[in-house]
Amino acid sequence: MTLNRFDIPYPESIFSEFKGRPDLDFWSYVVHEFTGDSYSVACLDGYKRIVYISMSDEIALIPGVMEFIKIVRKKFPQMGLVSSATLPDFTIAEQKFHIRQWFDRMILGEDTENHKPHPEPYLKALSVLGVKAQEAVVIEDSPNGVISAKAAGCFVIGIATSFMAEELEAAGADLTVNTFEEMALRLEQMHPAGRMP
Repeated sequence: MTLNRFDIPYPESIFSEFKGRPDLDFWSYVVHEFTGDSYSVACLDGYKRIVYISMSDEIALIPGVMEFIKIVRKKFPQMGLVSSATLPDFTIAEQKFHIRQWFDRMILGEDTENHKPHPEPYLKALSVLGVKAQEAVVIEDSPNGVISAKAAGCFVIGIATSFMAEELEAAGADLTVNTFEEMALRLEQMHPAGRMP
């Protein structure tokens, strides 16, 4: 919507390439590659935020995700959320869905210098949770996220809600599922340390 508003031409593939990465990374790339620096990152990001806020009533969770979180909360002693979302964007979702209460620690876009697909977000999450990589199970919906978590040494389950299972597997996912219901069944088969028996 923002790109169209400013008449910026773009390839459709750009959205999947930046899925799981911070907005500022996306806007920086767009400004340099597609506008010849004729727009500023702040201008495009600011407009996007205005649109996001105006559409907040339309924000919806992926079917089954809240039921899944409640199930997982009972199985694992700790849960962390690693997201490229900024605090302002996350706060809008938090006010509507009250997500924060289910997680022990959260790592957002502002919390790391490097972002997905770099391993720093997951390395920081492991550190603040006091969890070893080999004890963790990561659930990711984007190739950039899978690459990040695998580079941090984690076991990764890809959920094919935004990308095809084949794309998540190509990025390194240890296994893939299509729905959160299927994910819950998979986790029931796992040891508490996060590995398949």
